[in-house]
Amino acid sequence: MRVFHPPKEAIESAVKMLKQDGIVSDDADFNYEAEEGRRKEIAHRDSDFLYRLSRVPEEALVVDSARQYLADAGLISPTANYDASRFEAFRKEIKLMFKGTWTSITPVMERLMYMLTAVKRPATLVELGSFWGNTLAWFCGPAVGTNPEYTAKRIIGIDIDREITELAEANFARLENVEKVQLIAEDAATALERVEGPIDFLYLEAKDEDDNSGYLDFLRQCYDKVPKGGWVIAHDTTHYDHTKDLTPYLSWVRDKANFSESICFDVDSFGLELSVK
Repeated sequence: MRVFHPPKEAIESAVKMLKQDGIVSDDADFNYEAEEGRRKEIAHRDSDFLYRLSRVPEEALVVDSARQYLADAGLISPTANYDASRFEAFRKEIKLMFKGTWTSITPVMERLMYMLTAVKRPATLVELGSFWGNTLAWFCGPAVGTNPEYTAKRIIGIDIDREITELAEANFARLENVEKVQLIAEDAATALERVEGPIDFLYLEAKDEDDNSGYLDFLRQCYDKVPKGGWVIAHDTTHYDHTKDLTPYLSWVRDKANFSESICFDVDSFGLELSVK
């Protein structure tokens, strides 16, 4: 298991924001040597710090560093990248056209998800827990909208709530190049039975009353449909509300018998785990 932390420039920017907002004293420092889960001065798991880290002006630098991290690990080509200008244009489209409630997808996570799909360029993308479409939009962003970076064969969003899925359908109807998007209002456990493989990129976001313990059941159900080299991402993997729920899931994807690599992107309060089969 690997852990990606944002570069020092972004961390220092978040610390500066904490000081400007009067959260910490002017002489407070980030403790780079603190062990995971331990607090001493400003430590990485402090929620006030992570909130600001996910909104620093150096957002693009954070994601560029994450892309380089993947390249250094040999998981993507050294030349694989995303088009930052297309992302910015797509972000404006989503903010303008999509309607819905609050989301836990932070600004840095929006760009990170977009980048991951852009460098992977999967033919088939499947999200479990697509809600009103916001999460799916960042996941499939490089393949939809006014100026997509590539063409996907299948984009499938599954959510058990019919009313919220209808809202997602209305949101995607406002975008261009969405012919490949299919939204299914159904329990993922039954809908997955009809989704044919291969699933090149799977995104786990489905929750039951903020309980993420179903992630592992869903992944096991469609594990054989994920080809060798396929990617799986799971959101909320570092959030304190879900640490206990996700312990079995994280243990399973970090087992080399199941996935060749698993990377924790510790970039905000919620986190993202990328597992490579």
